[in-house]
Amino acid sequence: MDKAERILLVFCRLLKHEWLNKTSLALEFNTTERTIERDMQSIRAVLSEARSPAVLLWDRQKGSYILSHYQHRPLQSMEALTILKILLGSRALRLDEMEGLVQALCGLLSPRDETEFSQLLEEELDGYHEPAHHQAIIKTQWDLQQCIRDHRKIRLHYSRGDDMRTSHVVFPLSVVVSDGYFYLIAVVEGTAHTGPAFFRLDRIRSFDVIHGGSHLPEEDAFSLRRLRSTTPFMFGGKPVRLTLRCKNSAVEALFDKIPAHTVLSWEEDTVLVEVTVSISGFFRWLLMQGDAIVIIGPEPLRQAFIQTLQRIQNAYTDIKEDCPK
Repeated sequence: MDKAERILLVFCRLLKHEWLNKTSLALEFNTTERTIERDMQSIRAVLSEARSPAVLLWDRQKGSYILSHYQHRPLQSMEALTILKILLGSRALRLDEMEGLVQALCGLLSPRDETEFSQLLEEELDGYHEPAHHQAIIKTQWDLQQCIRDHRKIRLHYSRGDDMRTSHVVFPLSVVVSDGYFYLIAVVEGTAHTGPAFFRLDRIRSFDVIHGGSHLPEEDAFSLRRLRSTTPFMFGGKPVRLTLRCKNSAVEALFDKIPAHTVLSWEEDTVLVEVTVSISGFFRWLLMQGDAIVIIGPEPLRQAFIQTLQRIQNAYTDIKEDCPK
């Protein structure tokens, strides 16, 4: 009996949920225990390659192997509804793509729950408004993810918000979702810009894989966890440290938006907080907070935000002057 036949017979017995003793197998197949161990490693490799939920376990006390079958329970209706709310609330996908995802979600339910969920689904989808860009996203993000996995450098053909077409050679690092948009986080080759750049997927017209391109240098090693905690806004730029005074009513919003914060002091109605952010994205978010969050320092950045407020005031003043009486 050759190796392939032996492994196949062993695997068939494992599928029957038999305990297989290593010493007994070695005697049965007239081979060594070391050979049986190698056979079991081959079976583990096949299970891993096939992404099987089953796991080949070794019991030291029994000196035996057994195949553990993990039974996946059906998704419950309340869990599916929660996922549905998150998906629809993101408004990050075109209607046809969203419908496809939701139908796949239905397939994970038990037949009884699927009937109930289908009624809820129709009501939820009825009020869905797809993003204004009307671009397909799912295939693009998957293709980019393959480039990230394989450490491929790519040439990105991009259309900015002002419709200006640009081209960049980038090292793709990650694809994330923020504020209703998918973003590619990447390091742009040949630029003095520090830190990663952010590209909206709906504005990527196409990209080409650059074969044989160099990999991202080790000193530029990317940590998505660190980036998410220090760069909650999808804008590039050098991170800067700010001290903020925040009213109690806005503390939760600030802490949720910028998890990597440091509380300097708590007062009766306010809290002093230190954060590290990219300025352009942070200023846009800060405008939504009114007077609930105020920049205390450093002074040059406080003045920069005051100038932003003055430009906004001037824009509204100009409109008032242009209005017909």
